[in-house]
Amino acid sequence: MDLGAYAKIETLSHIITENNIYIPRLRGIRLMSEEERISAEEIEQATIDLALDRCERACQSNFEYHPTGYTMCKATDRLRRKYIAYDNKGIPTGIRWDRIHGKKRKLFKYIIKSVRKRVLNNYETFNKYCGQTNILYIHARIGGGNWSYYGAEVKDQPWFIEKVDDPFDSTYCDIYAIIK
Repeated sequence: MDLGAYAKIETLSHIITENNIYIPRLRGIRLMSEEERISAEEIEQATIDLALDRCERACQSNFEYHPTGYTMCKATDRLRRKYIAYDNKGIPTGIRWDRIHGKKRKLFKYIIKSVRKRVLNNYETFNKYCGQTNILYIHARIGGGNWSYYGAEVKDQPWFIEKVDDPFDSTYCDIYAIIK
């Protein structure tokens, strides 16, 4: 969830009303004219953080390609500690590639590749609209599978430009709209 955008709902809701924009499950708004571009270093750090999180979850789900959940127990904790490096505060700092082979290595590489693609797609889209005075960023809880339910009524609107799923939680998405 984008807390910065959430904090602006009250102050920017008049823009949505004036432009006849209706977004179900609205969670945040930003004026792109007030936003700054996200640097390549910040994008890379977000990619690393998310990839490490997803690799940890892979360890906790016994290395399933598309886990529906994960288990926190002594066995999965051992796997996490075996394959993921941590600092003294318990924060993941890297992957121990020398200990990973075969299908597990292939899974970790797949996770990193898919995370990189999602993060780059999201942040490049954000950067594309940064500084533009007629663009509104809308954060909503209609990403992923929710888009099949709510998407038709949103994407057919004249103000709709583009939608990108949030890389950290695909149930959220970022919608870009043209405003007056």
